[in-house]
Amino acid sequence: MLALATETVILVSLLVVGTVWEFEMERLVTETRAVQTLFNTLLGGIILFVSVVLSINTAALAQEFSPLQVKLASIEDSIEFQIELEELVEGGISPAGLQPFLRYVIEAIHSETESIRSPDNSTTDERARANVLAFVDDIDTRLSQIERRIRQSDPRVSILLLSTLDYPYARHINVTRRLKATHGDALTESDHQSLATLLRILTILASGREYFTTLYFKRELRNLSSALLLLSLPVIVFTSYVLLAMDTGLFPQTTLPGVRSRLLYVNLAFVIALSPYVLLSSYMLRMLTVSKHSLESTVFTLEPDVELDLDR
Repeated sequence: MLALATETVILVSLLVVGTVWEFEMERLVTETRAVQTLFNTLLGGIILFVSVVLSINTAALAQEFSPLQVKLASIEDSIEFQIELEELVEGGISPAGLQPFLRYVIEAIHSETESIRSPDNSTTDERARANVLAFVDDIDTRLSQIERRIRQSDPRVSILLLSTLDYPYARHINVTRRLKATHGDALTESDHQSLATLLRILTILASGREYFTTLYFKRELRNLSSALLLLSLPVIVFTSYVLLAMDTGLFPQTTLPGVRSRLLYVNLAFVIALSPYVLLSSYMLRMLTVSKHSLESTVFTLEPDVELDLDR
């Protein structure tokens, strides 16, 4: 959709410019040699561009070839990851899909924050209690925003990932450790256990989200390769036809009101010749948007996030 919208905007823009500056654009499109040079350059660029992109994707695909034991170890690690989460949550089997996985983990965090809020077996130290409650309130507020986005958004992976990328898990992990260190003596054993469980679930949420991001990038690269293969050959054939038809002026006479036929079809051919680049741009824009907000799995962050103040 993004590629199609971009192509439409380019075509409409060219037609508007050609209509407003009619004589200048008419001279440009009737300069056969200049237009041929432009389409020759585009044709050679398309062939080189598609070859380079497919070569890069082939190299990336080659990294997926690995011995059976490596594949087995990877699957076993995934199963162990799910088992560890299920032991912490005790709410059934961990889902495999991104949307149910996010809901599963978020419900587990909400359950743990409710347990921390309970006054039973909790600390009586007012400052420690206030800091802990402020922290779990911040977590619940952030997670409620994510839940609302998940319910309202399209279930596509890219949209779901974007709905969780601004969750400051690095800060929440850090604050959890600070609470345990700052109020270690004031907190009860139940508080320590709840914070330890919450810390582990937050760590699992962070690592799971980053792993789904990796899977998303791999899928998008494969989709880009197949889309380019399907699009590039018709575009190359069409651009070659435009070059052959340029000298003889074999353009259809049917046109839009107020737009000269040659202006319309030269601009249309130009937009079609640009389509592989526009397709790549649309894929890269989606991936870069996710990548921009998704750093490496770590407890450090470059975001200027405000730390949660702890009363000492």
